[in-house]
Amino acid sequence: MSDRPPPPVDPVNWRGLRALVLGLGRFRGGVVVARWLAEKGAVVTVTDLADASSLAESVRSLDDLEISFRLGGHHVSDLDNADLVIVNPAVPKSRSSFFAEIVRREISWTTEMNLFCSRCPAPVVGITGTYGKSTTSAMLTAVVRRCVEEAATRWTGVHLGGNIGLSLLGRLSKILPTDLVVLEMSDAQLQDLPRIEWGPALAVITNLTPHHLDRHSGWEGYVAAKLNIARDPARTRRVFVSPLAPETQSLVEQILPDGNARLTVVEPADPPVDLRLPGTHNRANANCVLAVCAELGLDDGLAREALSAFEGLRHRLQRVRVVGGVTFVNDSKSTSPSATVVAANSMVGPFVAIVGGEPKDAPLAEMAAVLARGARAVVCIGAGRAGMAEAIREAGLGSVHETGDLADGLRVAVELALPGDAVLFSPGAPSFDQYPNFEARGDHFVQLVEAL
Repeated sequence: MSDRPPPPVDPVNWRGLRALVLGLGRFRGGVVVARWLAEKGAVVTVTDLADASSLAESVRSLDDLEISFRLGGHHVSDLDNADLVIVNPAVPKSRSSFFAEIVRREISWTTEMNLFCSRCPAPVVGITGTYGKSTTSAMLTAVVRRCVEEAATRWTGVHLGGNIGLSLLGRLSKILPTDLVVLEMSDAQLQDLPRIEWGPALAVITNLTPHHLDRHSGWEGYVAAKLNIARDPARTRRVFVSPLAPETQSLVEQILPDGNARLTVVEPADPPVDLRLPGTHNRANANCVLAVCAELGLDDGLAREALSAFEGLRHRLQRVRVVGGVTFVNDSKSTSPSATVVAANSMVGPFVAIVGGEPKDAPLAEMAAVLARGARAVVCIGAGRAGMAEAIREAGLGSVHETGDLADGLRVAVELALPGDAVLFSPGAPSFDQYPNFEARGDHFVQLVEAL
């Protein structure tokens, strides 16, 4: 343990404070907080297990600042002079010996999300869920922005950020108390929210299915982390939830303080929303948005118009182009089998699926059954292709093919697809076997399709 008393977890004066950013991230997750700290006058060191070549873009974006980098591994000696550690949400704290040493030495630590939330001057709508949270967040932002443009709301502006990949920490000076913030929050970002006395004004939970269970020691731990979004009844007045399985609904009501009084199960909109996006899950996302809009007092007609015009997000059932009567769909954001289930169930008509990526210890039976039932053929790629191919064959699909990389996978899929089909790229696995992140993977798919 250190002889010096630790500074507050959320200092007022950062000048001269020695800050260690734990995890720069392949998504540049630590870039904004490192810049924010340096500009506040802190002495910043960044450490990451990945090497400099893997993080070249992130490092390059901080070239104009005096920041020290310790890449390619964590060095315990970096803790000797650290006053405060900012922990990237991607760091698996329960399995990290470096984080355990931080705790053992009683060094103060926090997260970028907590730094932002504790300083945000505007009311926040927090949105989480196993899937659909990015789309729901973007939908709600589009609606509020439309209402602001039409001068049909008391809000003067809207800001979208969080897990969607847009950190708002560096934009705090631009957020007014009269604005509204839409904040997508992952389970990893929510895990440490109880460390600060804060909660969003409204919370949305799009759905809950098993995911990241190893991080949370099982299903109940995962749900508990998600529900940190609404722990404080004094701060979060209403929690909107899409219909859940009965046992999950019961668990939510048990964990959530005053859950029955604050919980609103979102019913289907009447009449249904006219959406460009496919899938019942996107309709459920839109239903959540309309429920929040009603709570915020936004005009229902304008909300429906904005939702009807919403074209969706890249890498999430993104319609790329039609070639020879075949529609190509980029769903690279699918990093788990459950996400591929949603994507496959959204397809109208026959399709050829491309799946695979980094192998993970995740159940494949449901995904395999849905693909065997709905796909004309499946092409399995990447390091986890053999396991996926075996599961899909066992589910009863005869046309299952294995190739090494995405370029080969797309070539095979094009040969198998018929006019009127779709080629659905929904990996159902992380990208790290061949790509730095799902965005790079999806961009490569789009490039390949554009070259057809």
